[in-house]
Amino acid sequence: MKKSVKVLFFISLIALLLFLAGCAKKECETSSDCTKSGYTSNCIDNECIRTPIPGACGNGKCDSAENECSCANDCGICAGSVPGSTLLQKTCNADDVCTVDVPLTQVKPVSITNTVISQGNTFKVTTTFNQPFNFKKDTFTTKIILDAIGNYISHIRITGYELSGVNKDKQTVTLADTSTSKPLEKGTSSEDKIRLAMTTGDIEGVLTSPVLKVDYEYTLTQGTTSALKTAQFTNQLRGVTMTWVLPPIDYACPKSCDDNNPGTADTCGAETNFFCEHTPISGACGNFQCDGAENKCTCSMDCGPCSGSAGQYMDLACENQVCISSVRSSTSVTPVSIFDDRNLNVFHLNNRFTYNKPFNVKTDRIKAEFTLYNVGTTTSNVNIESIRVLDGTKELGFLTVNRQLLSVGQSFFVDVPVTFVEAPEATHFTTLSVAYSYDQSGTLKKGTFTKPLEKITYITPGTV
Repeated sequence: MKKSVKVLFFISLIALLLFLAGCAKKECETSSDCTKSGYTSNCIDNECIRTPIPGACGNGKCDSAENECSCANDCGICAGSVPGSTLLQKTCNADDVCTVDVPLTQVKPVSITNTVISQGNTFKVTTTFNQPFNFKKDTFTTKIILDAIGNYISHIRITGYELSGVNKDKQTVTLADTSTSKPLEKGTSSEDKIRLAMTTGDIEGVLTSPVLKVDYEYTLTQGTTSALKTAQFTNQLRGVTMTWVLPPIDYACPKSCDDNNPGTADTCGAETNFFCEHTPISGACGNFQCDGAENKCTCSMDCGPCSGSAGQYMDLACENQVCISSVRSSTSVTPVSIFDDRNLNVFHLNNRFTYNKPFNVKTDRIKAEFTLYNVGTTTSNVNIESIRVLDGTKELGFLTVNRQLLSVGQSFFVDVPVTFVEAPEATHFTTLSVAYSYDQSGTLKKGTFTKPLEKITYITPGTV
């Protein structure tokens, strides 16, 4: 009996094991159940068989084309601080390369705008920089807008920058001293990206009281004389502290340095400290020099725009690719008439001089009318020989007259042109110089009298 029970128990145990084996969970039924990134996967006999894919992220091997940023699973995480720095960390850059830098989430752009007045000109200066500032890859951007231009000033050009700050030892250090050449017209802007540098053994720090000095040149016209002048204005960034880093590595050049300007050659390499550099190409539009056959209409980038005001009464516009002046439609012309009672003892004249303000050099004339009011008993053949239009010693116009006044009450008038005005709009203190002759007791005598008019603005439409 006992033996039969043992046999029955043994048979039951085998049956149970076979049942449990049949109920065991299968690892897979199809290959899709075995999918894993970086591997080819197949389901064989309900078992997942996986083979690493060469070069694939997730295959457990950091291949040559991979790094900590493109595949942290295989190559490890790009993270960790830099000894001696509270700001620098191992971090992924925009090109997915693990480098040493301030993490992008901790970099904030700072933009400051100040208004500076210099030589009667009003400049709006905007400076923009990253905080913290990385000396190895960041640039200090300066944008200058000419809001207003001083009297008698034209052709402003930004020529250089100097940036300084105060270090931890209370010493003033120069961060940039660079030249440029950018034309600046009223209402337009000039922008430069300035590379900064500092000699130090530290890899991070702060600078206080940054000061930007801007050099520029301009043309000053006084009367009929124009001269090239230089000046400098100071833009103080009050209350600003620049935090900076100087990583112990060099960065690679950007994928592209193209500034979309055909007038510059774009380069980058060890010779530029891996910054993009844009070198002007001689004679090309966009090189910031108004050279060759360029003018305001063919290359406004270099020569400035042909637009806006050319003075109190004139505007500028392009015509046949030439920048010319035209009379503003709102200009109101005022006629002026001046009486001149001229007693020269041997004879007496009543004169009248009439002209327009402003005076259009191309169409207007100074009308000079002479009347013989009285004449001495020994005087005859009064003759007006010529009329000069003067500003000091400079001759603005001339007319040969040679008209006689033979009897009291006789009169005549002439139109005197103004032909020697050199600018589209110029103001002159105008004087008429009248040369005359007469016969006195058979002797020919000559003389000159002058008549100051006033300050007249002369305009010349159709000129540059």
